[in-house]
Amino acid sequence: MDSDSRIKICFVIDAIESPTAGTEKQLLLLINKLDRTCFKPYLCVLRSSSWVENELADCCLYKIGFTSFGRISAWWAIFRFSAFLRAEGVNIVQAHFRDGSIVGILAARLAGVKARVGTRRNQGYWVNSFELVVQQILNRFTTLFVANCENTKSWAGKTEGIVPQRIVVIPNGLEVANFQNFSAMQRQAFRRQFGFNDNAVLVGIVANLRPVKEVGVFIEAARKVVGKNPQARFVVIGDGPERNMLEDLCRYLGLQSSIHFLGKRLDVPEILSCLDIGVLSSGSESFSNAILEYMAAGLAVVCTDVGGAREAVDDGLNGFVVEPGDYCAMAERISLIIEKDLFADMGRRGREKAVALYSHEGIVVRYQQLYKEIA
Repeated sequence: MDSDSRIKICFVIDAIESPTAGTEKQLLLLINKLDRTCFKPYLCVLRSSSWVENELADCCLYKIGFTSFGRISAWWAIFRFSAFLRAEGVNIVQAHFRDGSIVGILAARLAGVKARVGTRRNQGYWVNSFELVVQQILNRFTTLFVANCENTKSWAGKTEGIVPQRIVVIPNGLEVANFQNFSAMQRQAFRRQFGFNDNAVLVGIVANLRPVKEVGVFIEAARKVVGKNPQARFVVIGDGPERNMLEDLCRYLGLQSSIHFLGKRLDVPEILSCLDIGVLSSGSESFSNAILEYMAAGLAVVCTDVGGAREAVDDGLNGFVVEPGDYCAMAERISLIIEKDLFADMGRRGREKAVALYSHEGIVVRYQQLYKEIA
């Protein structure tokens, strides 16, 4: 019989190909920071990856081996996972994404795990009516939900019919100390690396280059900003299926010398510390990690009014909020920050708020309190 008295938590997710994506980054941060004297975490992936195989440390790994609900082998994988949960005496199962939620919640129910936690970290821009029905059925077997902002809690209530008492809000967190301002010499070296002059105003976006991020809106806004403020330069940090199309758009608009695509980077905190303004152009979000990173790096923020953006960005204080798709308004706000030299004041307020509300230490404490209550 297992004599380990720690609370055992299985975190179920489809896969982790990289530690840089939003939900994956938040999950790994939580797992890494959990107090190991009180908690024993397991990372349970439907599909393995080279990153999980080679980089995951200090956490038990269970590979569920799930492929598709249309295969009998996948259902056997769920039963095997259920047996694993029962044998390990798992206290809590917390599931992420659609397939991970179906597999995790069903297996936990079969295993008799009392605390089955669903997560709401997006607002289902991809969900069709059939998937919504499946989700609502699954919700009956879920004991508690964690949303990462009040806006998403409200959305889940309206869309899925989840009563507010079943949804706990714990925002995203980040390691604020990683976003220290670079020295003037380091910022200057970064500028020269990409051919920016010392007086250039640098505006950046961190995003996976896929349709929902609407980076084309950022590029259209850049065109208008450069027309008024020739010293402005723009960087796109991230990669994805739309990169070629977005680079073609820059060439079509004659912005090759004004916009630089940096690709996927692992030194995002260092890059952000060399910028002046951070932008979010998404058409849908829950609670943007990018916004928090901009704030932690001391950047003024211009973002679209999606998900919990207004919970992080106080319009006119640490940045500006514009309607999704409105590149004209986005350009106006970026230009206003440049022309009125609002970088320092907005950046300072943003960093102060990030330290006070979104530092990972406080976020992890809130999760640990929740787990102790429901275990």
